[in-house]
Amino acid sequence: MAAPRNCDLIIRNALVLTMDGRRTVHSAGAIAVTGHSIAAVGPEAVVLHSWQAAQTIDAKGGIVHPGFIDAHLHVNAQTCRGFFRGDTSKGGGVGPNYADWKAALGPEDERAAAALASVEMLRHGITTFVEPGSAFDPDAVAEATQSAGVRCSLADPYLWDDTGLMSAIPGLLSDSLAKRVQPDRDRCLKLLGGQLFRNRDKDGITHGHVALYGEGTASDELLRAAKACAHRAGVVLNSHIGYDLDLAAAMEKRWGRPRFEHLAELGVIGPNTTFVHMNLIRDEEVQLILSSGLTIVWCPLAYMSRGTPLRAPTRLPEMKMRGAPVALGTDSARQCSSGDAGFLALHLAAEAGQPLVSEGVLEMLTLGGAHAAGLQNIIGSIEPGKRADIVMRSTRLAELGPGIDPAHQLIAVGHGPTADTVMVNGHIVMRDGHSTRVDETAVIAAARVSAQRMAERLGLKPPGAWPRAA
Repeated sequence: MAAPRNCDLIIRNALVLTMDGRRTVHSAGAIAVTGHSIAAVGPEAVVLHSWQAAQTIDAKGGIVHPGFIDAHLHVNAQTCRGFFRGDTSKGGGVGPNYADWKAALGPEDERAAAALASVEMLRHGITTFVEPGSAFDPDAVAEATQSAGVRCSLADPYLWDDTGLMSAIPGLLSDSLAKRVQPDRDRCLKLLGGQLFRNRDKDGITHGHVALYGEGTASDELLRAAKACAHRAGVVLNSHIGYDLDLAAAMEKRWGRPRFEHLAELGVIGPNTTFVHMNLIRDEEVQLILSSGLTIVWCPLAYMSRGTPLRAPTRLPEMKMRGAPVALGTDSARQCSSGDAGFLALHLAAEAGQPLVSEGVLEMLTLGGAHAAGLQNIIGSIEPGKRADIVMRSTRLAELGPGIDPAHQLIAVGHGPTADTVMVNGHIVMRDGHSTRVDETAVIAAARVSAQRMAERLGLKPPGAWPRAA
C-alpha cells in the first residue's frame, strides 16, 4: 500500500458542499490543503487514507463550503451607515448627499471602511469581493483587505467621460464628486488598466480588473477602449447598467434603441463582460444577452429598496434558469449586512413569480461570483487545484440546526454571521468566529472614528426621527 502523501492541513468530519461540476456533496467528507491550494476532497475515509498533515481541523459535522463571493461591493460605503437612509440615489434632501460623502473620503477613511467590511464579510462566509472602481485609493483598500486576509479585485476609480444623464439619479452625483473625479476622456484613457499590475502576483489575494462607472456615463470610444484593455489583459470589464429605470430609459432615448443592442454593436458584451444590476431587460434583449455569455450581478437590496419590483419585476432569476451566469452583490451595505444578498434573492425571486431554490442561490454566491470576478479558474468551488478559500460553519448555533438540508440552512435560515473557521488562500483568517489577523475591537473603533470625522467634515448629523438627548 502506498504511504500517505504529506499536505499542510486536513479538514475532516465535514459536510462538504463542493460546488463542483456535479454539485457533489460529501456527507462525511474531508479536504486536504497544500500551500494555497486544495490538494484533495472526498469521503473522509478516502482522504485520510491518502493524506497526512501536521494540522487537522475537526469540522464537527458542520457545513463546509467554498467561500462566498460578493460580486459588487462599494466597500468605502461601510462607514456611512445611519447617515443616509432609503434610496439615496434620488437626493431630495438638503445638505450633503451620498455623493458628497464619497467625495470627502480620505485614504484613512477608505482603509477603515474596508477593514470593517472585511471582518463583517468573513463572519458571513464571504472570502472574496469585487470593488467596482469606486474606491479613490485602491492601495488603502488593498492594505486593509490583505491585513484581514480577504481576497478582492480592484479597478481604477470613477472612469466616466459624460455625466449628462446622471440628472436622473442626482443623489449619486454632486459638484464635489464631479470635481474630484472629472468626467474627462483623456483622464480615463490614461488610468485605464492601472490596477492590472496586481495580477502579476499569481499567488496573491489582491487582483485587478477593468471597470467603467457605466449607466450611460461612458462614450462609445471609452467603452471600446475599456473592452479592448480587458480583452488584452484577460480580465473582466465591469460596469453598472440598469440600476435606475428612468436612467435606463434615458440611455435608450440617447442611443435610439435598446441598450444591449447598442452595446453589442460596439463589441462591448461578451464572456469577459460583467454587468451589474440589469433591473431592466427588454424582451428583444433576452436572447442577445443569453448568447453573449456575459455575466450578470444582481444586487437584490438595491433592486428592492428603490421600488423597482412595482415597476419592472426582476428577470434575473429567469436569466439564470435559462443558462446565463448570474452572481450576487451587496452593492452598498448602508442598510444591510454583508451576506444578506442570498436570502433576499431567494424571496424576491419568489415575489417576482420566478422562484429560485436554495441550491441555485448557492451557485450564484460561488460559481456565479467567480465568473463575475473573472476568477473562475481559481475560486468558486472546492476542487483539487483551486485555491483553498473554504468556510466552515458553526455547529453551535440554532440557525444552522437541525442540519437536514445544508443548502436550505445556509441560504434561508443561517445566512447571518455563522462562520466559525475561514480559510483564504490556504491561511486560516478566522477561527471560532473571530479574526486571526486583525484586532476586531480596533477595527470597529477606527471605523467609528472615521465616521465621526466624516460627519464633522460634512456637517452631518444622524437623521433619526426620535428625540435625542444632548
